[in-house]
Amino acid sequence: MLQVLKSQLGDSMKSVRSFLQKPIKLDEGNLTLGVSKSHLDAQAREALRKRVRHMRRDLYDLLGQHPSSRRLMRHLATVERTLQERGIEGFEALPARVIAKALDEMENVVRDWSPAGLAELRSRMAVIVKNRPRDSEPAPLDAAVESVSGPVSVHAGFGASLPPDVTEVDHAEFEEMERSWVGVVPTAKDAPAVTA
Repeated sequence: MLQVLKSQLGDSMKSVRSFLQKPIKLDEGNLTLGVSKSHLDAQAREALRKRVRHMRRDLYDLLGQHPSSRRLMRHLATVERTLQERGIEGFEALPARVIAKALDEMENVVRDWSPAGLAELRSRMAVIVKNRPRDSEPAPLDAAVESVSGPVSVHAGFGASLPPDVTEVDHAEFEEMERSWVGVVPTAKDAPAVTA
């Protein structure tokens, strides 16, 4: 009996405490219980953090589908790393050329935009590319890519106005990566023989 009374009294005290902690607004002579601006700002920050976590997780899942994807899609891997290490502010500070190439890589790979994180990341990248002028000089990542693999030629029929990022891989790795993105399951003649 005493335990029940303590429980009910404790719940009542919590209710009274939460009621007294709510901010009171005076709006044109009317007193109202409301939410403070700092509380709204904290909620907005938490919602942004949650959306950034979704973007990071969905991009991590996308690039984790194939072991070579981070090596082959360098600009998208740079976006992933920047989101992980420096957050959304670091991502938005990336050069426009890097973001444009990452957007092109993402659009060439993703067929299903149902993950909310990927869709929002794509939207943010497209807005940045559209609103921010392209950098006149090559970004450091572009210079590093060109120093390793030589200058990249522009092919008139490739995507938008972006030069292709070409990397040498063996044929088996190419086919494995293509199957993982397209979702093609190997046929019975391609499957390795199982010995018992």
